[in-house]
Amino acid sequence: MRYYWIAIIGLLSFSSCDKEDDAPFELTSEGLLGKWELYQYQGNTGAEDYRTAYEPTGKTITFLPNGSLLSVEFFGCNEGEYEITDHVIAVLFDCEEEVPERTYFMKRESGDLVFSPRTPSMCIEGCSYIFKKIG
Repeated sequence: MRYYWIAIIGLLSFSSCDKEDDAPFELTSEGLLGKWELYQYQGNTGAEDYRTAYEPTGKTITFLPNGSLLSVEFFGCNEGEYEITDHVIAVLFDCEEEVPERTYFMKRESGDLVFSPRTPSMCIEGCSYIFKKIG
């Protein structure tokens, strides 16, 4: 009977949930490597704050080790380069149409990556984009 309980405990410890999604990450180029999906948007209408539902949107950003990024439906351009300094990320785009550089303040919130636009014309009353690491 004792071996039965040891086997059960051993199996449970090896079959735990994928901890990669919940692993802490650093707000550095190395810490952001991988694919992130926009899961939530929060903002202000001028009269009240709001948050969208926390669910996958299909809008992704993939941070590559060489300082480049790939984006699907998040920016107006699908390719660019990024640079991180003191919890601020600057994104420069590489596409035919001219897309202005974007800068965001970054923070970690409950295992998610939060971007708050630093560029003044993007959100007049303040907003945040909340990403979950998916790959």
